[in-house]
Amino acid sequence: MDPIRVGIIGAGNVLNQYLDKIGLHADVDVVAIGDVNLEAAQRRAEEYGIGKAVTPDELLADDEVELVLNLTPPKLHAPVTLQAIAAGKHVLSEKPFATSLEEAQEILDAAKAAGVRVGSAPATFMGSGMQTSRKLIDDGWIGRPVAAFASFACRGYEYWHPNVDPFYSEGAGPMLDIGPYLITNLINIFGPAARVSGSAMRSSELRPRPDGKGGFAGEININTPTTVTGTVEFESGAVATVMLSWDVWNHNLPHFEIYGTSGTIAAPNPDHFSGAPVLRRGEARDLSLDMTPPGEGDWRETPLTHRDDAYRGIGLAEFGHAIREGIEPRTGGGFSYHVLEILLAFEASAARGEHIDIESTCERPSPLPSIGPNEPFRYDAE
Repeated sequence: MDPIRVGIIGAGNVLNQYLDKIGLHADVDVVAIGDVNLEAAQRRAEEYGIGKAVTPDELLADDEVELVLNLTPPKLHAPVTLQAIAAGKHVLSEKPFATSLEEAQEILDAAKAAGVRVGSAPATFMGSGMQTSRKLIDDGWIGRPVAAFASFACRGYEYWHPNVDPFYSEGAGPMLDIGPYLITNLINIFGPAARVSGSAMRSSELRPRPDGKGGFAGEININTPTTVTGTVEFESGAVATVMLSWDVWNHNLPHFEIYGTSGTIAAPNPDHFSGAPVLRRGEARDLSLDMTPPGEGDWRETPLTHRDDAYRGIGLAEFGHAIREGIEPRTGGGFSYHVLEILLAFEASAARGEHIDIESTCERPSPLPSIGPNEPFRYDAE
């Protein structure tokens, strides 16, 4: 089939993560890049051999563009997505889908009226590590999956990110920035969520701003919780514990572990597309009073069932493939809305001091077909 013709709005920090390996995905043809900073768009277009560097308005008016990849800052995701829908374009946005459920519903309503597809990253659950983990679970290697632990913790983005202020703004923070990676992967394992319970805290109102030379220059206003923890209960009956923090220097926590009635999978970092899961079946000494110490026993790295070089382009390619086939993308609107409702429920639960029932639902994404390291990527359901 003909590749989907993509126009990208936003020439910022995340762009290279989509384009560095986009050539692996034959279903995608990036035809234009647009940014309010036209010079930045021109630099990026030249860097990646993209034919057009234009303003966002010019990109939306371009009939050659079928699908808009929205890489603007989070607060602009919903407004830009709505503008693209109004221009008759399909839209895949960087995470989060929106910053409120009201915005997200407006997007879904507008897309339905316009007859276009919308959705949101991340697509790391389509990477080799998580697809291999999914196959191990679906094939019964750990029995029935009943629980999981998912975490991301660091000291903060200000020490490496060139534009850190938006991350600490209202409507941002670790849950809306990193949480999508954890929640999408949990839905890939367990299916849709039913209820959330959360706690949240902000460690300080100000943080020193690193000057890039080992010192500090001014301060960063902190307008969002910087540590969020809690649990997600799934319609399947499983439960997951989640921890996200920008207040931690270091830790020994696993990134992502799945616990079943017959064993455990230590999956790769859900923020990444690669890596092999490690499988641990239940052992007899696990049942004794003096049980096996954590991390001991027969843990085995498993062979990958999918290519290990997908990177962010796989989400764009799968989205375009679904448009061509006339089906809902795995990261489509209903899925993205459900993820956002879960993310927002953590802080709502913390503020109200009660469980939050999740009103939306979604389909558990179908697994990608297994392929060898040199086979073309495939997106059809097995």
